[in-house]
Amino acid sequence: MPSDTPSKRPLTILPTFSNSSSSSRSPHIRTPPTSISTPHSSIFNFNFKATPSSSSSSSSSSRRVQLPRLPRSVIRVLLVLSLVVGLVWLTKAGKSGGGVEEGLWDASSWSERRTSAEGINLRRIKNKFGLIPPPQPPVRGGSSSSSSSSSSSSNRRPISDIDIDNGEGYMYEDNDDQLPMNRQIIEKPNLSRNNYTSIKVNHPGESRKLISGSSPEKYMTSNLPTLDEAWTFLHPLLREAKEKYQNVPREHELTAPIFPPFLNDDLVSRYRHLREEWDDESRSWVLSSDRRWFLVTVCRQVAGMLADWFAAWTVLADFLGPESLVFSLIEGDSADGSGEIISHAMKAHLLYIGVPPENINIKTFAPKFDWESIHRIDQLAKMRNEGMQPFYDTLPSGLSPDGHPWTGIVYYNDVYLSAAHFLELMHQHFKQDADMTCGWDHAGKWFYDGWVGRDMSGDLYTPFPVKEEDKDLPQKLFPSSPQTLRRYSRMLPFQVFAGWNGITVLNPQPFYPPYNVRFRRGKPRTDEFWECQASESSFISWDFWKFGFGRVQVIPGVHATYGKEDAMLRGWLEWPEPQGGLREQIDWIDQPPSKVRCHDWPDKPGKGYWAWDTVRWVDPPKLETPK
Repeated sequence: MPSDTPSKRPLTILPTFSNSSSSSRSPHIRTPPTSISTPHSSIFNFNFKATPSSSSSSSSSSRRVQLPRLPRSVIRVLLVLSLVVGLVWLTKAGKSGGGVEEGLWDASSWSERRTSAEGINLRRIKNKFGLIPPPQPPVRGGSSSSSSSSSSSSNRRPISDIDIDNGEGYMYEDNDDQLPMNRQIIEKPNLSRNNYTSIKVNHPGESRKLISGSSPEKYMTSNLPTLDEAWTFLHPLLREAKEKYQNVPREHELTAPIFPPFLNDDLVSRYRHLREEWDDESRSWVLSSDRRWFLVTVCRQVAGMLADWFAAWTVLADFLGPESLVFSLIEGDSADGSGEIISHAMKAHLLYIGVPPENINIKTFAPKFDWESIHRIDQLAKMRNEGMQPFYDTLPSGLSPDGHPWTGIVYYNDVYLSAAHFLELMHQHFKQDADMTCGWDHAGKWFYDGWVGRDMSGDLYTPFPVKEEDKDLPQKLFPSSPQTLRRYSRMLPFQVFAGWNGITVLNPQPFYPPYNVRFRRGKPRTDEFWECQASESSFISWDFWKFGFGRVQVIPGVHATYGKEDAMLRGWLEWPEPQGGLREQIDWIDQPPSKVRCHDWPDKPGKGYWAWDTVRWVDPPKLETPK
């Protein structure tokens, strides 16, 4: 693959021609006419001395004209004058855009340079990269303040108010291709940023600081902080934790997230419907303060991710409103100081940014388990349900701690995430009217959650397991579902039978009575029934389908990664590209696959087993209507 690094050689300007027919194009190298082409003749022969005719019988039309021989001193003078004139011409041509400037990198392609224009406008290239100052604008309706500026703008009319637009730079009426063709006059330096004000939404809520020693807990309250004020409060807490607990690896920069700790204007515009509603009467967006999101994780060894997690939580609270978020976090079995950092800083910071105390559920230093004496999937299901317990405690009413209905559940693994990862899944969850919306997790460049994922053919997303000798080959995706592969290649959301993929947004309704979906292991095998012994997270999709909540989708552009290097290389967001007859909206299929591929986990204690040793195809869950 060619390198993206620009060549250090000077810019080469390729010859260009007019739009006339190809027969009228001048050749790159001119060859001498046939009539003078002899073994010893050359178009570079400057011998002006006439030679006598080789034959007296030659016609007068073929005789050479006798020219007087010039003295050598005159020839030298002519050559020097020609050299000086050439140098002057080249200097002027370079200033006006017709020359080649040493060391200038041209980012345009060969085809872009080989246009029908008369050569390349070097000034435009230089101006594009900020290598030359912009021309001075002409004075409105008046004379110039100096003779130089007067002469430079003598052939231009003064710019009237009609020429002013929302662009930048200058516009002149004449056809001067060497000047930038924009519309608005902006004096340099540009100080218009002094007048810029970002759109700040006044969310309900208040900032809290715990009064030390108070029992029950009491708080000092103040207005909600800005993002800058939130970082000012958070960063000393994180530095203090790192200094206090030596088991935190020194390489972890707790105050330096990988992903941007803010939302740019494009993202704010894309996700504003998550916090606002469009009011037809006022024809404007109106803040909606009744949405409630349950954010839950069960994690271990996440010290390296906490800089991004704290940043994501803070930006989400600032954008969606701190009272719209309910947190549940369980940490355990960490040797990297994860529990110490979380217990030292998380609750204090969430209170400061406005999250109500009743919306904060944190448990650290969960006890270790003897995995050899317990069923692995059964224990993982219990742990995930424990993280969901604050949500389950609100049933059967289905109301959040402050009495508002739940909007959605966001369950995430120990992966690197930003606020935009959360928001894009929430956005697509609403946009597609989905029941379950999953990201796309990585182990290196390979899709990770292979034991869980099943496409709409019932097959794996990608063949597993991957042989060691094949790990550097391109990953083969969706071999049984070409239509899914087409959508994946365009980063378009696509429907699947099952997914989890590091982070998922869930419809809360299937967890309410009478459905009561929970994380679980497969039912033990009997003579009459042998359920697939899948993972605890797989059964969320299976049971959603069982009760008619089969709109399960994957957003392939939301990359969730488990390692820091992967996060830096692959943890970005990619956006849908609806092309080639494909649209972003999913055409939902109401029926599950006729068969689903199953790799059973052994029904016995321990965790060191290999689920890929056997394979069978099982029936999907039958549709049930609970009483």
